[in-house]
Amino acid sequence: MNSLRALRKARFTDILDYGIFLFKKHFKDIFIINLMFNIPAMLLLNLFNPVFTEKYWKLMEPTELVKTSPAAIVSSVVTLYAMLFGAVILQGLYAITLKNVMEGAVVRIIYADIVLNRKVTVKQAIKECFGQFGVLLLGRVLYLLIQCAVFLVLYIVLFAGMFALSFSITGLLVTAFIYHKIAVAPLILGILAVLGIIILISLVVGFFIGKYWMFMPAICIEGKKAAASIGRCNVLGKNNFFLIALTFVFGNLLVSLFPMVVGVVFGLIALNSGRFDMELYRISIVIAQIFAEILRPVLICIFTAMYITLRVKREGLDLEMTLWEIEREEAGKLTPSIQGEYNEV
Repeated sequence: MNSLRALRKARFTDILDYGIFLFKKHFKDIFIINLMFNIPAMLLLNLFNPVFTEKYWKLMEPTELVKTSPAAIVSSVVTLYAMLFGAVILQGLYAITLKNVMEGAVVRIIYADIVLNRKVTVKQAIKECFGQFGVLLLGRVLYLLIQCAVFLVLYIVLFAGMFALSFSITGLLVTAFIYHKIAVAPLILGILAVLGIIILISLVVGFFIGKYWMFMPAICIEGKKAAASIGRCNVLGKNNFFLIALTFVFGNLLVSLFPMVVGVVFGLIALNSGRFDMELYRISIVIAQIFAEILRPVLICIFTAMYITLRVKREGLDLEMTLWEIEREEAGKLTPSIQGEYNEV
């Protein structure tokens, strides 16, 4: 895309398409960064997956469970919980450290190429992210706290909604049992209402998580501090609920599609074999995980495209680029830095 002007009227489908284009264009650099930071961490986390322990399967198999002594069952349960707890701790440490460097480096490379029209190497991008390590860590912590708040509110809403849903279902069943002919319409309306609630919840969660992810480019590109980066997300996300929510929801669905297909294929193979193959199942999990992590940066590209789109829509970034080009032609020796300022070359 030679000009960002088209992003002024971009829809979420355009952002998804643009993000995939950015991923393909910078695949080599993104894959190197992914191979350095993300894939090894995810493979390490897999070692803490209970699926790969024999004790897990003994608890799942009724015949094995009967043969197991109570002391062995307690030991197995403690071991499984310890592995899950260890996986959560490692995931959290990775999220606030190396994940920041990986995502920040990808954002820098994409933004420098698309907006500033200059090349940033993998080494330069990683070095600059390590230079902002503390700010990125604080920004990620704030982002995780926002996620926790969103899911806490969601949990309360769902907990309260379950009571209303249980009474509604009971009423529909009673109506269907007594009045067979008039029960069809309420039943259809009930199903549509449940689907509507699921879609609404997905959009709301997607909006908040997608909007506040932009703390990353706010820090890496604009040089904001951690708290200011959250405020920056509010500015960029204002009046863009559906654009952000749909981009987040469909972006995640798109990225999870391929690992899901891998899991389904191995599941069908296991069913056709007539028995549950433990080793085949474990291999399928590893392959699906590798596919998922290779494609994970697609989300970063999509969200970076969303960030650029929102800046074009709200702040006229495309017009600013035109002014940069005019000034470069006049000065002949000035180029914008990664923060959008000008440095002599």
